[in-house]
Amino acid sequence: MMQVNPVVDSGASHRWRQLHIIAGSPEKTCARAANLLEGDRYVWVGRRRPAWAEKSVSPEKIGALLGQEVLNLIFDAHEGFDADAFAIAAGLVIGGGRFLLLVPPLQQWLDAEQRFLRRLARLLEKIAPEPPPSRLPASEAPAVATDEQVQVIEALRHVAHGHRKRPLVVVADRGRGKSAAFGMAAATLLAEGGRTVLVTAPRRSASLALFRHAALALPDVREYKGGLELGDSRLKFVAPDELLHALPGCDLLLVDEAAGIPVPMLEKLLLHYKRIAFTTTVHGYEGSGKGFTLRFARVLDRHRPQWKKLFMHEPVRWAADDPLEKFTFRALLLDAEPAAVSGDALPDLHGLVVERLPRDDLARNELLLRQLFGLLVSAHYRTTPADLQHLMDAKNLHLWVGWLNEQPVSAMLVAREGPLPQALHEPIMKGKRRPADNLLPLAVATQCGYPEALGLHCERVVRIAVHPALQRCGIGSRMLQSLRDSAPRRGVDLLGSSFGATPELLRFWRRNGFEPVRLGFRREASSAAHSVLVLDGLSPAACKVQAGSRQGFQDRFALQLAEVFSDLSPELVQVLMQATDGPGPPLSPADLAALRAFSDGSRQYLDCLSALYRLALHQLAAGAEGTEILVLKLLQKRSWQDVAGAMGMSGRKAVSKRLRQHVALFLAS
Repeated sequence: MMQVNPVVDSGASHRWRQLHIIAGSPEKTCARAANLLEGDRYVWVGRRRPAWAEKSVSPEKIGALLGQEVLNLIFDAHEGFDADAFAIAAGLVIGGGRFLLLVPPLQQWLDAEQRFLRRLARLLEKIAPEPPPSRLPASEAPAVATDEQVQVIEALRHVAHGHRKRPLVVVADRGRGKSAAFGMAAATLLAEGGRTVLVTAPRRSASLALFRHAALALPDVREYKGGLELGDSRLKFVAPDELLHALPGCDLLLVDEAAGIPVPMLEKLLLHYKRIAFTTTVHGYEGSGKGFTLRFARVLDRHRPQWKKLFMHEPVRWAADDPLEKFTFRALLLDAEPAAVSGDALPDLHGLVVERLPRDDLARNELLLRQLFGLLVSAHYRTTPADLQHLMDAKNLHLWVGWLNEQPVSAMLVAREGPLPQALHEPIMKGKRRPADNLLPLAVATQCGYPEALGLHCERVVRIAVHPALQRCGIGSRMLQSLRDSAPRRGVDLLGSSFGATPELLRFWRRNGFEPVRLGFRREASSAAHSVLVLDGLSPAACKVQAGSRQGFQDRFALQLAEVFSDLSPELVQVLMQATDGPGPPLSPADLAALRAFSDGSRQYLDCLSALYRLALHQLAAGAEGTEILVLKLLQKRSWQDVAGAMGMSGRKAVSKRLRQHVALFLAS
C-alpha cells in the first residue's frame, strides 16, 4: 500500500519547507506526486522521466541547477538514492516550497543489503507528521539585508578600503545568504565608480546568487560580457584556472564556495591579491567545509595572520528549524563531529588500540557512525555526502579504528583488491579489460609495467583520518603499522595507496615504508596536485614488484621532469627522488674534473652539462640540501630567467654564479 507522509501540511503559509515522503510503487508514487503538485511549477530529479514532467534533470547532472531557486521539487529515489544529488536538491527549494521524496515501500529498504538504505528507511519511519508552527510566516520574509548580512557587507567594505593583506572568510551553512551578502557588497563598490570586482568559484553556476543580488541592488546595471557593468565599474566572473594564469588586476577579489577550490590554488590567489574575501559552506554538497576550514586556516595564519572570520547562523532562504534542513542534516550526517577529546597534552600512545571494525557495527551504533564520519569530515580536505554511503556500503572495503581512552580518535579505510583471474591478465595488459575495484594491481601492472601484480593479494589505503586535536602525534603511523603487522594473517602481499602528492604527505608515507613508484601526469581537479602511487611490498614476490617499480620510476622521473613536470615544486621533486639506500652511483673522475672546471669558471655550462646532470641525480638521491637550483635548471630545464624568478634572483648571471658556488661547495665537502 502506498504511503504518503506530509511532514508539514501548512508550509505554504510559513517559511518552512514541506517534506512529503511518498512510498510505494514507481507508478503510484509518480501519480500521487502529480496530484499534489497539479497546476504548480516544479523540477523532477530522477533517472526516469514521466511524460508529464515539465522540467527534469538526472541526479548526475543536478549540479547544473546550482545557484537557482525552485518552489517545488520531486526527488525520485526508486532507482537508487544519490546522497550528493539529494543534498544539492534540498538546497534548491526555497521557504514555503515543497520537496517530494519518492521511495519504494519502506520495508523494501529495511530489508536491503545496503546499510545506508536500512538506516535511511528507519529515519523516514520516525519523521514527525507535524512540527511546531514556524516563527516567521512567508509574508514576513526579510526583503532587505539581515543583521548578519549587514555585518558581512561592512566587513567587505573594510577589506576593500582598509589595510591590505587582511582577508575575510565568511563561513555558513547553505541558505544563510552569504553569497547574497557578497553580491550586495559588490554592488556598493560598483556604485562608487571606477571599480573592478572579480568573482571566482568552482563553477560559474555557484556564483549566480552573488550576481543576482548585485543586479537587484543596482537598478541601472547592465550585463557586460557575462558580468555586470555600471558606468566605468565592472563585476566579472573569472574561472580559477584562468584567474591564476592571467592574474588580472582588480579592486577586490571575491571567492565564492571556496571549499570547492583546491587549497594550493587558493594559496596562490591569497599571495597575489592583497584585497580578497572567501565564502565557504560548513556542511555542503561541494564537500564539508570543516576539513577545508582547518587546512585553509593554517595557510591564512602563515601568510595573512590578521585575517578575519565571520559566521552566519540564521537562515535567509527559509525559516529557522526548517524540517527539510533538519532531515537532510540527520540523514546525511552533515553536522557530524568527531568525539570530544583534549589536545592540550601529547597523548599516551601506549593506550592506543587499533582494530578492524565490522561495518555492521556502524549500522547498529548511530553515535559511533557520527563520530567516525565526523573524523573523516574534519581530517579530510573534501568529504561529500556520498562518502557516507561509501563508508557504510562500498564493496571490498574494511574499516580500521584507533581507540584512545575508549574514544575513536582515528579511522582508516582499506580496500581489498586482487588477485585477478589468470584469464584476465592478458586482456588487462592489452587494455581490453579494466575490472572495477582493483585500482592498485591494475596501476602497478599497466602503468609501472609489472603484470605480476595482477596475481597478488593487495590492500589499498583509501583514507586515513586522525582527530584534528591529535594530529602529528604518531597516530597515523600506528594505524599503518597495525595494518602491516596483521597483513600476513590476512594473506596480503602488497600494501599501497594513491593520493594528491605534497611534500608533507610524501614524507609521512615514506617514513612508514611506502615508496613512490608513479606520479600522475595531470593534476587532480579536487586537490590541484598530481596523484602519486606508493607501495610497500610484504611477500617476496611483492618486494620484487616494489623494488622494480621504484627503480623504474627513478629512471623515468628524472627524464619526465622536463616533459610534463616542469612546474612541480623543487621540494616535492626532492622528496620523490631521495633514495632509501643512500646516494646513487658515484660520480666518475671525468665528471669530477668537469665539475671542478665549471666551478672555477674555466669551462662553460653547456660543456659541463652531462656532469652537472649526473651531479643533480647524485645529490637528490642522497637527500642533499640546497638542490633547488639543480632541479629547476638541470632537471626541469627551465630558462635562466625562469630560474631567476623562482629563486628571487636578478637574472642569468646571478643564477650561473649561484650554480658555480653550489658545485664548489659539493667538491669541498
